This record gives sequence, C-alpha cells and structure tokens, in this order.
Amino acid sequence: MKALVAVLLTLLFAAQGFAAETTSTPPRTAGDYALNFGAVYVAQWSVYLVTQEKTIADHGSWDNFINYPGRPEFDKDSFDYNIFKHALAGQYYYLFYRYRGYTETEAFAWTFLSSLAFEFAVETYTEPPSIQDIYQTPVFGTLVGMGFERVSHHLRGQDSAWMRALGYALNPFTLLSNYAQELAAMPNVGTDSLGLNLSWRY
Repeated sequence: MKALVAVLLTLLFAAQGFAAETTSTPPRTAGDYALNFGAVYVAQWSVYLVTQEKTIADHGSWDNFINYPGRPEFDKDSFDYNIFKHALAGQYYYLFYRYRGYTETEAFAWTFLSSLAFEFAVETYTEPPSIQDIYQTPVFGTLVGMGFERVSHHLRGQDSAWMRALGYALNPFTLLSNYAQELAAMPNVGTDSLGLNLSWRY
C-alpha cells in the first residue's frame, strides 16, 4: 500500500512538471488538460489510500466499480461533515486548476469533473457515489477557493512575514513554480524502508 502511494505521488509531481506552463502561456492542448486532470486524479487516489485504509480493507472490491456507479445514493454522513469536508477538498481542486492558469469558470468546470471522477472512479471502490457530494464538492469548494485565493493574494502583499506566511498557507499552490525543472520526485523503496525524495528549487 505504501509503495503504491509513493508511486502515485511521483506520478502526480511528474504530471505537474510535464504540463508546466511558461510565463508566455501557450494555448492549452488536449494533453495539457489530460495531464492536469490526471494530476488531480492521482492525488485523489493517494489521499484516499492513505486516509481510508480500514474502509478499503473492510469494504473494498474491484467488483464495486461495476456494481456501484449506476446506483448513486444520498449518503448518511452528517450535514456538517458533508459541507466542510467536501468544501475543503473542492477548494484544493479549484486552487490547483487556478494555479495551472485556468480562468475561474474553467477551474469550476474542471473541479466539477474532478469531483465526478472521485465519486465514480475512486470512492466506488468501497461505496456508491454520493448524490450530495457530486454537487457540494465543486460548488462549495469553488466558493471557498475563490475566497481563499483573494485573501491569499492580499496577505502575500503585506509587509508582515506572518501575514505572508498565512497567505501561502491559505493557497499553498502559490509556493510552486511554473517551471518543470523546479520540482522533481523520486520514490525511495528499500527492503525495510519506504520514502519519497523531493527536490524543490524556488
């Protein structure tokens, strides 16, 4: 499981690097869209494998990918859990697409597609797609993401180091370079250890 997560994270960083845009942003190609979407999809699997290990062990089955997608249902999670957890996830999707140069409208559209991908092609490994999550994740996530993006931009322009740090914390994608050579990842798998070597020049 840990080795799989390391490989998935490596693919995530590689996808970001291959799809990196320069300061003179050319029109995006179908490959650019696929790599950006793929980076989010790999991140979704990575987070899911790490945070839902017990659920996966108890309820996971590849057969669910066939049985569940056509049977979405309202999940039984609490209202607060559905709102806050999925708004948090959705805002990261949104901020990632904004970091990749998408307009606000494009970022919302791709956040919606990434939410669908998670519900129908990740979480279906253990449970049917959630009807609430299909719309709550992109809608609330985009609203939160738009707010965080604006507040982050304001704070990063302040003289106070603490304010600037908070600005980066609200939108961590602002820490990333737009150049492929600035970020690299390599899994480090030994007989009794597992790790991920990251290099980041900024």
